[in-house]
Amino acid sequence: MRSVMLHIHFFVYASMLSASMLCACAKDNEANPDRPDGGADRYVVFFLTNTDVDQADGENTGRDANTAYTFVGELPHLFGDVRPGAEYKYAFGLPGPMLLTQSVAEMQYQVNKAFDIAEKYGVPVYFQLDDINNYTKEFGSAANPKFFEHPEWCEWVSFPQPGEQWGGQSNGRLPYYWFNWGNWMHADHFPNLASPGFQAFVKEQLTQGVLSVLVSRYEALKAAGKDYLFAGMAIGWETHIPDYSADNTIYNVQPDDLPVNQLLGDRMEPWEAGKFGYGALHTLGYTTYDKERLYRVIHDYSEFLAKVVYDAGIPREKIFTHIVGIKSSQPGLATTFAPPIWVAVNDYSTPGFSMSPVSCPYDLGTLKAEIAKADPGQAQFGNVEGYSIGVGGSQEQADAYFRDMFGNGASVVAVFGWGREPATSAFAVSHSPASPFVQAAKKWLKAP
Repeated sequence: MRSVMLHIHFFVYASMLSASMLCACAKDNEANPDRPDGGADRYVVFFLTNTDVDQADGENTGRDANTAYTFVGELPHLFGDVRPGAEYKYAFGLPGPMLLTQSVAEMQYQVNKAFDIAEKYGVPVYFQLDDINNYTKEFGSAANPKFFEHPEWCEWVSFPQPGEQWGGQSNGRLPYYWFNWGNWMHADHFPNLASPGFQAFVKEQLTQGVLSVLVSRYEALKAAGKDYLFAGMAIGWETHIPDYSADNTIYNVQPDDLPVNQLLGDRMEPWEAGKFGYGALHTLGYTTYDKERLYRVIHDYSEFLAKVVYDAGIPREKIFTHIVGIKSSQPGLATTFAPPIWVAVNDYSTPGFSMSPVSCPYDLGTLKAEIAKADPGQAQFGNVEGYSIGVGGSQEQADAYFRDMFGNGASVVAVFGWGREPATSAFAVSHSPASPFVQAAKKWLKAP
C-alpha cells in the first residue's frame, strides 16, 4: 500500500467554484452568525491525513508547518487555546480505528493514546473509522478473524450458479475491491454489508476495540466538565457498494481499457468490471439484481453501526455517518458507488458527507432538502471529508465557505490534508499563519 494512503479523490473536476457560488451571502462576513440549531458546538476538524496516533504527537511534516511543534501541539499555537464555552472549536482528526484490519488491542491503543493527546494539549479529538475499505494495514493488521477469508462475508459479482457455493466461484477467486484515490489500486476483497457473520464481526471489533475504551474516556471527560474534548466520530468512510459498470459514470471504467494496479501491475479482470452487491442480495433472499434494495442495505449497515455507538452512551450529535455527497449535485447518478442522500440519515447519528467543490461537488440546497425529507427533525449535517482546495484561494472565499457550511447546519467541517499529506499534493493544506484558509478559520474560531 502506498504511503499516501487516505482519500485523494478519484473524481477530480477541473473547474472550481468561486466564492459567490459557494455562498450567496459573502458580503461583510461576520463570524459566529446565528445557528439554526440554537448554538450547539461546532468543530473545524484539522484531519491528520496519513498520520497514525503516535505520529500525531511527533515530528510535524505538514506543508509550511512550524516544526518546533508536533502536529497537535501546533494547533494551539495557530488558533489559541480551545475555549470550553465557545460555540466554534477546533479539533484534530485521526484516520481510524480501522475496523476491518486492526486487532482489538491495536484499536484500544489508538483510542487511548488519542485521548491522552487530547488531554495533554487541551485539543478535542475526532475519529474517522473505516467500516468497508480494508485499504491499509499500516495502522495494524492483526484483526482476527480476517473477513476476506470468508466468502459469505464478502461481495460477489453474480449470484451462485449450479455447482458454485458462492457467486462467481468459477472465476477462481473473490473479486478485488478496486479504488482510485489518485491512482488505481485494490484491496483484498469487499465486505457483504448484509451478512450476519460480517455484521457480528464488525460489531465485536467496534464494541471491544473502540467503545470499550472510548466510552470510559468520554465519561471521565464529562465528569470533569471536559466532554468537548471528544469532538465526535464518523462510523463509516464513504460507505457504499462498489460498482464498475457503465452506471458508475464517475469511475467510467472502460471494458477495453481496464484499470491497472499501480502497486502490483495486475489488471482488473473483465468479470470484475461490473456491479457488486450480489452477495448482499443473496443473503437477503433475492435472485435478481435490485439497486434500490442495495441502497437500503447501505443505509441499514450505517444505521446498525450508529446504533451500536448510540446504545453505548455516545450522543447522536457526536456520531456521523459518511457517504459521498455528490448525488446532491448530480441527481442523475444511479449507482451504489454514490448512494442517495437519504442513505446517510437515521435515528442514531448525524448525516455526514464528503463535500468538496473539486473532488466531490455538492449542492447544499438539495442536500438539506433530502435530509429533511428523510428526517424533518434533523437540522444538522457533517462535512466529514472536506478540503481547502477550491475554497481557500483568498480569505474572503474561505470565510464564505465556512459561512455556507455552518450557516446551513454543519456541526463539523473536516479539513483533510492537514497531516502527512505530501507537500507536493494539491490537497495539502498550508499550516502557515498567513494562509488565507488559516486566517478564515481563525476568524471563525475567534483566535487571537
